Amino acid sequence: MNLRLLAVCVVAAAWLLPTFVEADERKVADVACMPVEHQALVYDCTITLEGKTSGAPIVEAEFVIGADMPSMPGAHNIRPVPAEPQGMPGVYGARIELDMPGEWALTLDFTRPNRDRLVTKLYFGGSQGHADHEN
Repeated sequence: MNLRLLAVCVVAAAWLLPTFVEADERKVADVACMPVEHQALVYDCTITLEGKTSGAPIVEAEFVIGADMPSMPGAHNIRPVPAEPQGMPGVYGARIELDMPGEWALTLDFTRPNRDRLVTKLYFGGSQGHADHEN
């Protein structure tokens, strides 16, 4: 009887292990923001999430996006807004409102599938009003 129980536990662990590994996989985010027409310093951002190792889209993620200016820490701290799924696996959207043009650090704080934080820097308010990745 104990041997049978052990066999069931081993099979269950082998079946569940990949699920746990995927949930703990680090994320990679590609963030693209475009200005909202007729609204100064308001941007619609599209965030594409995938696993850093697997490259698989991260679905059912829950996170908020905040923004802060690295050149003036705390002076222009933007209240975080929730990201919403956009109908494609791993694609989310959020609208952010900034105080001024310049370099901003966007912070993505995750609660699902696991707690995590990603930070990406973008320059907002370029010659065409769009956001560009900083190198």
